[in-house]
Amino acid sequence: MQDLPTSRLAQQLSGRVLVVDDELPNRLYLRKLLEARGCEVSDAVDGLTACDIAVRQAPDLILVDVIMPGMNGFELCDLLRKEPRTSHIPVIMVTAKSKIEDIETGFELGAMDYIRKPFNPRELVLRVGNALALKKSNDEITIWNKRVSRDLSLAGAIQRSLFSDIPHFSHRFEVRIAYEPCMDVGGDAFDIISLPNGKHAVYVADVSGHGVAPAMISSLLKATASEMIHRYADRGPAAVCNALNMMFRRRIDNPSYFATLFMAIHDAETLEWRCMNCGHPNPVLIRDGEYVSLGREGEGGGAPVGFPFGPERPYTEEDEVVIQDEGNSFLLLYTDGLMEARHRESGEECGDFMKKTYQKVVSQPEHPNKAVRLLRELEGFDFDIAADDCTAISIHMLDPRRIVLEQTVPRNIYLVSEVARQSEAAVTAVGISANTAAMLRLLVMELGANLVDHSGLGEEDSFWLQIRVDGKTCQLVLRDEGAEWDLEEALNRELDDSYMGERGRGLAITNTITDRIERYRIQTQNLTYCTIVDEERD
Repeated sequence: MQDLPTSRLAQQLSGRVLVVDDELPNRLYLRKLLEARGCEVSDAVDGLTACDIAVRQAPDLILVDVIMPGMNGFELCDLLRKEPRTSHIPVIMVTAKSKIEDIETGFELGAMDYIRKPFNPRELVLRVGNALALKKSNDEITIWNKRVSRDLSLAGAIQRSLFSDIPHFSHRFEVRIAYEPCMDVGGDAFDIISLPNGKHAVYVADVSGHGVAPAMISSLLKATASEMIHRYADRGPAAVCNALNMMFRRRIDNPSYFATLFMAIHDAETLEWRCMNCGHPNPVLIRDGEYVSLGREGEGGGAPVGFPFGPERPYTEEDEVVIQDEGNSFLLLYTDGLMEARHRESGEECGDFMKKTYQKVVSQPEHPNKAVRLLRELEGFDFDIAADDCTAISIHMLDPRRIVLEQTVPRNIYLVSEVARQSEAAVTAVGISANTAAMLRLLVMELGANLVDHSGLGEEDSFWLQIRVDGKTCQLVLRDEGAEWDLEEALNRELDDSYMGERGRGLAITNTITDRIERYRIQTQNLTYCTIVDEERD
């Protein structure tokens, strides 16, 4: 072995190195060479020992001699790559072989570099130094990526809490939402806003681009849209969108970012939706089971919100489109992630197939959330909806003929009992079997008794109840402004027989009676949605 050149000792390294060689002189020489330059060195006489040390100590670099008895260096390299705890550790092969095939084998098995024997000490130190520097850089990138991933995950959770998919129920329509960003954070924005004058505003928007910036902009857009809708909704969606456009252009000083948007404002008196399309895909309208084309008029509005060119107030009332609320209709608002989702095998975009699928979905009363059902159907047909942010908002304009009972019920157990009786009679009158009607009566009674006893409502307070029948499906919607349910505690109390006997609660009963039950807390209101399917009805 050559003497160590003292002029090189000033070159310092940093890191933990594992030397694997069956010959003691080689191990001692490499230890002396590397420790003199600041490395922390351990050694192993064979492959199995080396693998054990690598798992326990997690060195920053492993120098492996190729020719060793038992497990050779190639086999050790392969073993280290397959072991998750050591797969990230760089390996330099030390070999006396000079054939290019042997060197290729080392690289194929995961080695990052090689040094030929007899090696030059200067070359070895340089290669070890480069490997340690690369390992340090990779470690820093890994730590950074984990931190960014953790921060994005938290940001995504916060953003999803802003964009709630809780359904909305009014006397005239029901709104269901599906929201699936393609990353932890997404660039879609949407909301449903109830206004003091009985109007409702619904919108969906899609900010250009992907990543953190569009996600921040979408959150800003939601906060601003709520304010602008409350301020300008009486003047129509064009006025709201103009206000949003001015805000966007003044706050987002980057022409790469803008947002397509579709907004609809419902007027319960005129029974119409006034709509504004700002560069967004047209909604899908299904009326009496048939697809209704909105035609070229549905494309009104033109430029996206925040588009950097053109006037600050680009939208006018002439750009608005009116959709009549005739009942028994469905309106789908969505972002282009659905239309542009590609089939995994053919590569074709979803396009019109999405509209046909929605037309089929709205004919299935057993699936109350048409938006979620639409996404699952498209996935079932092998469309990749995860490639982009996807938002679907399904608005069901109720058929008045299917609403068999709607009442505001005072908090009084005797009146609750009377409404339960009326509910049974109402569904029986439209062909629901006696057994299912009796279950519905029990359901109304139990839910009403819970409110009377445990909601915290005052004597003068009331709750709203609506019952619909769609084919074989009975649907019950109940809304109250009582205390928020602690469902976990309440269901645990079902095990207390004395409590059940004294209070007459029945959450376990209602869960058993219904085919589906949903409970939501929406601001100060509790909302319960139940379905019972009449299997006896043809």
